[in-house]
Amino acid sequence: MTSSRKANAIGRSSKTVREFLERNHKDGLDREETLKLTIKSLLEVVQTGAKNIEISIMAPGKRQEMLAVEEIERYVESINAEKQEEADKKKGGRGAGGSATGSTSIPQRSGPTGEGMTEPSGGQ
Repeated sequence: MTSSRKANAIGRSSKTVREFLERNHKDGLDREETLKLTIKSLLEVVQTGAKNIEISIMAPGKRQEMLAVEEIERYVESINAEKQEEADKKKGGRGAGGSATGSTSIPQRSGPTGEGMTEPSGGQ
């Protein structure tokens, strides 16, 4: 049996990751957008952020590539900054006035390294 998917997840908590991908995947994502979506989806189920995420990129006609931990950390920081900006806009949009304080983090669930591995779309 074969099946085709634009985005998929396997392993423990894969249902959560797959649901996230179904809600957020769009056709035509470039490499950067695909990696960002992949990391966002993994942050839904990984407890300690970049420390417990490993990403292997496979593309037709290319060698398998492991994404460096430092690069994953940069994506996580970027994602967290975006989440903070969204939270600040929501607070400011409700007439809260003043500056927003505190921190916002991406919801995470515990689990072992390697859970919820994703397969990026478009062969990336």
